[in-house]
Amino acid sequence: MTDSTGSDRYVMRISRMTVDKLGVRLYDRVSAVVAELIANAYDADAENVVVRVPLATLLARKNRATGEVEDYGHTIEVQDDGHGMTEKEANGHFLRVGKDRRTDPRQGSRSRQKRRPVMGRKGIGKLAPFGICKRIEILSAGGQKTDDGYPVSHFVMNYDRILTDEDTPVPMDIGDQDQTYRSTSGTTVLLIDFLPKRVPNQDTFHRQMARRFGLRQSDFTVTVEDTRNPEANPPREIGTLEIPLMEGTRVDVSEQPVALPNEQGVLPVTGWMGLAKGAYKNEEMAGVRIYARGKIVATTRAFGQSAGFTGEFTVRSYLVGEVHADWLDEDDGDDLITTDRQDILWESDYGRAFREWGAEWIRRIAAASRKPRRERVEQLFLEASGLEAKAKERFADNDIVSTALEFGKQIGRFAAEDELGDQEYVNGLVQVVLSVAPHKALMDAFETFNQEMFGEKGGIDSLLDLFSKTRIAEMASYAQIAYERVRAIRKLERVLEEGGAEDVLQRIVAEAPWLIDATWTPITVNQGLKLFERVFAAYYRQRYDEEVTFSIGHPTKRPDFTLVNLSRKLHVVEIKAVGRNFGSADWDRLHNYLEAFQDFFEENPQLTGHFPDGWVVDLVCDGVSIADRDKRTAYQHWSTQGRIERIAWNDFLARAVQANETFLDAEDRVREEAGRRETEAVSS
Repeated sequence: MTDSTGSDRYVMRISRMTVDKLGVRLYDRVSAVVAELIANAYDADAENVVVRVPLATLLARKNRATGEVEDYGHTIEVQDDGHGMTEKEANGHFLRVGKDRRTDPRQGSRSRQKRRPVMGRKGIGKLAPFGICKRIEILSAGGQKTDDGYPVSHFVMNYDRILTDEDTPVPMDIGDQDQTYRSTSGTTVLLIDFLPKRVPNQDTFHRQMARRFGLRQSDFTVTVEDTRNPEANPPREIGTLEIPLMEGTRVDVSEQPVALPNEQGVLPVTGWMGLAKGAYKNEEMAGVRIYARGKIVATTRAFGQSAGFTGEFTVRSYLVGEVHADWLDEDDGDDLITTDRQDILWESDYGRAFREWGAEWIRRIAAASRKPRRERVEQLFLEASGLEAKAKERFADNDIVSTALEFGKQIGRFAAEDELGDQEYVNGLVQVVLSVAPHKALMDAFETFNQEMFGEKGGIDSLLDLFSKTRIAEMASYAQIAYERVRAIRKLERVLEEGGAEDVLQRIVAEAPWLIDATWTPITVNQGLKLFERVFAAYYRQRYDEEVTFSIGHPTKRPDFTLVNLSRKLHVVEIKAVGRNFGSADWDRLHNYLEAFQDFFEENPQLTGHFPDGWVVDLVCDGVSIADRDKRTAYQHWSTQGRIERIAWNDFLARAVQANETFLDAEDRVREEAGRRETEAVSS
């Protein structure tokens, strides 16, 4: 039973720091902050917004020695020609944090003059600049125009004063232009005293801004002026995000609304989707952008589908679009957007219907694009690889050359287009084609022989041709394997003798994974391994706010680990330089990875199903010297559990030599024979 009397005995107080935790920290990019200020200008009926920002500039840096932030004195200014604010409006609306303006009868869900559906809702976006700076200066002219002009409200918002553990009202500093007048209405926001943030270059900044808005009004323009280098970067309007599309893949999604279950009706959508002409060049172009009221609310590459669906790699790598669904942010309906305004509540009733709608469109687009995409990638591969010339150089048999070209076309159709500029990747595919071509020619010969034996034709010539191709296939296979393995082992020996830098050793193992286990074959470098690498990297970044890089097959930069898929197990190869022990600092980092891998495998059984025997860290180093007892105990625990298998470099080399003795002996015999012939030639 409750007692309504004395209700002031229990009073909830909300710390102002709550705003920081739940809202401000969501905005850590300059473009995201500027976008919130532009949205405010739009809601204030502005027609022209000017953003003055130092492009390609570090705004501040953190002094590593003192830990203090050193501001470089830059400012960012966002100026609009909207209806502005009076002092009363600033206090009653702008300076009230967390108030839903759409439910306030004095403001409502539409703008004051142009009746635009307003973007603002949560009442926190006004504090977004605190995600990148510590001072926000507001100068706004609004209200009724007098003989002197529009009255000006000028005040300064200070981060350290506002966002504290207190719950009392915060007085603002008064600006020197407060209670003056201006001839035109509008608001100017100045950002000062920055955190360690960087403004990207002009192209990137414009892409980031264009991505955030899907406005179609002809009476609203945003212009960006570079305050650092205006001559090189003249003023430029923010336009639409142009993405070249693969021919025949664009669809108009307004043709099919989102159907609710049990015939409850439909939800209107407009916009388009398709497949990009090339793999994403930057993150702003990636995925389908979803807008409500002209402002981005989510970006999706698969409409909330879990991993493992047919065509997943293509969809996640090429799907683009712009979809407008205002019902995601209705005034009187459920808010279907996550708190951080970065995604949709896919598990809501509307979210599930939207997900099914998107999945159906993805299937249509994928089906329409399959043939032209494969033909395009096939041609790119043939041009980049020079396969025909290499096949003619290796094989005297024209049939095998033709087989290599046909097989190369098949391989090319399924190549990763974004990697065709990497010559190592292309060369790797060429080696696979040239190694398999004799075998495929052999199988074709078998088929021809079978037809001739049981068909109308037959004869000794077909049988001799079959035996000839059998011998070619056998020799090509062994020669290729021997060449690759001998070359890698000799390179490893040489690098170990020279001291063995980590990045060089990492590259050797990435290029020759069979050094870890002689049973490895090129087929194990598959799309499942690449998908695992991408998803785990994102998982680790979200968990620890750190980047982790892997190399698969052919590294292009120094990685943290090399991933190898051996039979049914994922091997994570950690390498230390020759003569260097694995120490306490190394363990601190590895321990995070171990825990992340363990949790990731438990939480993502479908994705990690490619590795039914689990995972292990292969630690290749010459010793372990972890001074801290607790850390040493933890290391021993993981080793006992079979999650860490350490091997010294000399043993690593010895194991590789032992597994490939036949090839190495053959190389020695070839060298001896070559030396003998050279000696005989000289003596004669």
